[in-house]
Amino acid sequence: MTLAAVCTELSGEGAIELQTRDAAPLGPASVRIAVRAASVNFPDVLMTRGLYQARLEPPFVPGTECAGVITEVGPDVPGLAVGDRVLTLCGSGAFATEVLATPPAQVHRMPDTMPFDEAASFNLTYGTGYHGLIRRGGLRAGESVVVTGASGGCGSAAIQIAKAAGATVIAVAGGAEKCDLARKLGADAVLDHQTIDSLSAAVKEHTDGRGADVVFDTVGGPDAREPLRSLAWNGRYLVIGFAAGDIPTIKANQTILKSISIVGVAYGMSAIIDPKANLEDFAQLFDWYGQGKVTPAIGHRFPLAEAAEAMRTVFERRALGKVVIEMPE
Repeated sequence: MTLAAVCTELSGEGAIELQTRDAAPLGPASVRIAVRAASVNFPDVLMTRGLYQARLEPPFVPGTECAGVITEVGPDVPGLAVGDRVLTLCGSGAFATEVLATPPAQVHRMPDTMPFDEAASFNLTYGTGYHGLIRRGGLRAGESVVVTGASGGCGSAAIQIAKAAGATVIAVAGGAEKCDLARKLGADAVLDHQTIDSLSAAVKEHTDGRGADVVFDTVGGPDAREPLRSLAWNGRYLVIGFAAGDIPTIKANQTILKSISIVGVAYGMSAIIDPKANLEDFAQLFDWYGQGKVTPAIGHRFPLAEAAEAMRTVFERRALGKVVIEMPE
């Protein structure tokens, strides 16, 4: 039997109930993982409202990523064994005491020194950050990056990845507490969007009038003109997500003014389509983790019984870094 936080209707975290469910059968290409910790991401709260691009019908168990110990391995799974400590991106089902996952793209052995809470906070945000900044954004040492939503899960990961890659980071967050976290994560400059009049003017002030090479935008919003104006010639605007709720409309002529590229970042599907590249990316990320260059910033921990409150913390944008759900022993 599995203890799980179940979404019973598409009305948000208020419809989350703790239930006991029968264990799902193991497929030949899957592994069963005893979950030790899971983390909450913005897509999780959107799914419980029927607002995410991948729509699930209730009842379902939300939760995109988790970490734990393999307890069963399907006959068609190479290279993994019972007892392996792993982190996984499973799409849904992570807010439970066990989950089924399909290797190789979505299951990685954890570094020996990585605890389960950090492992549960690693896959989606650091995978997105690396895929976005390095694979899609072509970030190079010496370039500059603007990171919006810098105190959230993806934003905090992007700060560390950009610094590890040798870039200068201008972080954008709201309020003193969130700005302080961005500084602690290594941002070279921090802008409080609640106090500045113009993002582009502030970015240019920190780049000697040139603008940034890359904008890593996790927030979105109704108007993308200011982030685009923040870019330098040949700048890249990375579309990561829409935490503000609104999806910006961009006029094509705005790309011509400074030869700007607008780049979509779809990490999850990219990992499925090109698992070899994903494994290479995580080899680099785990190496940086071992060097202390990237470490998840965990700001909140909740027991499984309080999964609804964990999700509410993310939805209401109160999260500082990652929000972790810990499983009962």
